[in-house]
Amino acid sequence: MENAQRPTMRSRKLGQRLRAIREERGLTLQKAARLLNRTPSSLSKLETGKRGIRRPALEHMLDRYELTDPDERQYLFDLARDSGKKGWWLRHEGKLAPAALDYISLEAEASSIKSHELHLVPGLMQTEEYAREVIGSGISLGRPPAVDGLVEVRMRRQQVLFGPKPPHLWVIASEAVLRQQFGGSRVMKAQLRRLVELSLLPNVTFQVLPFEVGGHPGLNGSFTTLVTSELSVVLVENLTTGWYLEDPVEIRRYDVVFDHQRARALSPSASREFIERIVSES
Repeated sequence: MENAQRPTMRSRKLGQRLRAIREERGLTLQKAARLLNRTPSSLSKLETGKRGIRRPALEHMLDRYELTDPDERQYLFDLARDSGKKGWWLRHEGKLAPAALDYISLEAEASSIKSHELHLVPGLMQTEEYAREVIGSGISLGRPPAVDGLVEVRMRRQQVLFGPKPPHLWVIASEAVLRQQFGGSRVMKAQLRRLVELSLLPNVTFQVLPFEVGGHPGLNGSFTTLVTSELSVVLVENLTTGWYLEDPVEIRRYDVVFDHQRARALSPSASREFIERIVSES
C-alpha cells in the first residue's frame, strides 16, 4: 500500500529519477498512468515525492518501463526503502522545519560529513551551554525559539558520532570559530576543550584555518557535504533558509574548495595545540 508523505530528499530524488525514466521513454504522464494501471494524479504525486511506493509496486513500474540495469534498479529500491525510514527525529515533527528533519535524517545515515565553518562550531561538536547561547542569540519575528527543545535535539544528534557505524566527520574551522565569544570565557573554554576531546576520536578530523592564511577559496561561506549510500548533497544556509545542492558538478566545486582548505589549514595535531594555546590565553 502506498502512503501520502511529506517530501524528503530521498523521495524527491526517487521521484525525479522516475520522471526522467518515463520521459526518456517518450511517455506522457497520462500514457504512463495507463501503462501502469494507476491514475495520473497518483503518478504525479510519486514523481514529486509526495507519495511513497512499496518495492513490489516499484518493481512492476520498472518492469513496465523496461528498466533492466540491476545497479539502477537497486539504487531506486534503496531510495524507496529509506525515504520512509522512521527515526527518533520524527517525534519533533511540527516543532522543527521539514528541511531540518530532512537534514537530521541524512546525518543519521551519512558515511561522511565534511563541514566548512567560518563562524560557528558545527552542531555535532557543540557543548550544551554553547548550543544554548547560539540558539538563544537568534532573532525571532514571531514566537521566541523553544531553546530547550532545540538544544535537546542538537545534543541527541551528536550520538551519531558514537554509534556502531559512525560517519567520518571532517571539520575545517576558521580561527574566528574559536575566538567568537558565546556565553563568556567559561562557556568558550569548555567548548574548546570539547573540540580537542572530540578531535581525538578515530572518526573525527578537525583542522583550524588560522587568520594568517589570509584570503582563501572558502570566503564565500560555510557549507556541509553529506554522503550516504544513495546520495551526495551539499547544504548551504543563509539567514532565513538552507538549500541542498544535488548536481554532481556543483558538489564537485565544493569538494575542490574543501580540498584546498584542508591543504591550507593546520594539521589535526597542530590544530589541537592551537586550540590549547587559546584556552591558556583566556
